[in-house]
Amino acid sequence: MQDISRSDQVFPYFIVNQLPTGITGLLISSIFAAGMSTISTSYNGAATVILTDYVGKYKKSQTTENQKMMVLYLATLMVCILGILIGVAMINVKSALDTWWKLASIFSGGMLGLFLLGVFSKGKNPTGALVGVVVGLLVVLWLSLSDFFLGPETIGIRFHTYLTIVIGTLTIFITGFLIGVITKPPNNNAQNETTLSK
Repeated sequence: MQDISRSDQVFPYFIVNQLPTGITGLLISSIFAAGMSTISTSYNGAATVILTDYVGKYKKSQTTENQKMMVLYLATLMVCILGILIGVAMINVKSALDTWWKLASIFSGGMLGLFLLGVFSKGKNPTGALVGVVVGLLVVLWLSLSDFFLGPETIGIRFHTYLTIVIGTLTIFITGFLIGVITKPPNNNAQNETTLSK
């Protein structure tokens, strides 16, 4: 019997050994079709972002349609090469699902922390948000890379990798909120009322 102790092997084992031959082919082709559609939309979205948010914003001269298409082609090619390199780097990864959760926890913590900071903090305070992001990024990097640089034996406090998003989000939110309270500008309404009373 094939070893299916890892979670990544359960679904392929079920497809090969439990489904009928025709259904197996249809399911595999549908998985490839879904993957191709997801990858194509991601490539097109990334190329469009590069064109509109970077080339179109910082290029002073007017961009022709041919130049826009060339930028889209080159941006798509660069994103494709980057995706291939990441795929090659993950060949020896034991579990793609665990790696995905680890990467998602690293990159999602900052966005969630900024979102919560914007929802619960009153007024705009870019200083608090910037300091919170920097401190949160340092904490996330420490949680993610401490085992690699220091080794598991040298760390006194150990956290599970999935807690990176929780700790990173709380760090960004709490740090940004406290810095926002400390550097809060004076109340303009109170100043206006004082001026009017005089």
